[in-house]
Amino acid sequence: MRIAVDCHMVGQPRAGDAGNGRYAARLVAALLATRSDGDEVAAFVAYPDARALLPGARHLAVPRSNVRRLALAVARHAATARLDAALFHYIAPPVRTCRQLLVIHDLSFLLFPEWLDRRARWLLRAAVPVCARRAAVIVAASHTAKQDLVAALRLEPERVHVVPTHPAPVFTPDARAADRVRERFGLRRYLLAVGDVSPRKNLVALAEAVAALDRPDLELALVGRPGFRGREILSRCRARWLGYVTDEELADLYRAAAVTAYPSLYEGFGIPVLEALACGSPVVASRRGAIPEAAGDAAILVEPDVRGLAEGIRAALEPAESDRLRAAGPRRAARFSVEATGTAGWAAFRAAAAAEPAR
Repeated sequence: MRIAVDCHMVGQPRAGDAGNGRYAARLVAALLATRSDGDEVAAFVAYPDARALLPGARHLAVPRSNVRRLALAVARHAATARLDAALFHYIAPPVRTCRQLLVIHDLSFLLFPEWLDRRARWLLRAAVPVCARRAAVIVAASHTAKQDLVAALRLEPERVHVVPTHPAPVFTPDARAADRVRERFGLRRYLLAVGDVSPRKNLVALAEAVAALDRPDLELALVGRPGFRGREILSRCRARWLGYVTDEELADLYRAAAVTAYPSLYEGFGIPVLEALACGSPVVASRRGAIPEAAGDAAILVEPDVRGLAEGIRAALEPAESDRLRAAGPRRAARFSVEATGTAGWAAFRAAAAAEPAR
């Protein structure tokens, strides 16, 4: 079976699709690790860095422009590579030269349109429902996201396959990380937040919660590129903004953090939660969306307001609770494995290949 995953956002230098790109890269890795004899995995790539981030896959170069990529390049590659099926994010090509899978990471464009700029809001609300009706299979990263998709888009539940992600191999505990973080970033005791800086990440409330703790030794560190209204949000946060870091640096930041906080107001999964758990960081996270599905009982889940976040962080800083969370995190993360992602991914692709052509 010949398949492809749209990885055009992997390796891109801007904010907006960081989680989607990480999901695509981990899916390709899992599909390669679990393929059967005769299976071939390709990746549509737009940035040079993607080639190193997607080892083992056949790389099919596509333009960075969404219109040129979806209207021309993808269809040409699908035909010449004789693909059986290909997976796209939110919007699929109008010309179908193979079966299409559509991953819809979340429904923020419908449920919380104020978190997106006007162009993205208009495009997604217009295109996603149409592409979802035409796709052979819909992919969700969590059971919570599947329930949201079925209800909001009126999809048949059997058409929606849950394909969870897993942490990259670099995200593991390492007791020596604190020394490297002090040397590289000058951080000692800090609370970490990771993700594109945008309204739904709720960073202003987090910064206010940290201030309310009145612990001068605890610094707030932010990792991620500014997205929609990102600069405005950063200006309102009393924090050290580290910007973009490599995965190796990010793993060290998780490992050495006193707490990793994920106060997002809505997520279809929450990859930073899983990465932090895998590194053994105590996690305080919002109980909204699919975040509890990723975190289980290995994190402290709170209402993502100032009071709830402050109380959760205070509890996570207690030595006994911190030790419990550091031990529970890697065990929880181990449930999200390469094998689980790959098995679910191949099942979705085979279902798409066997499906009747959509009208």
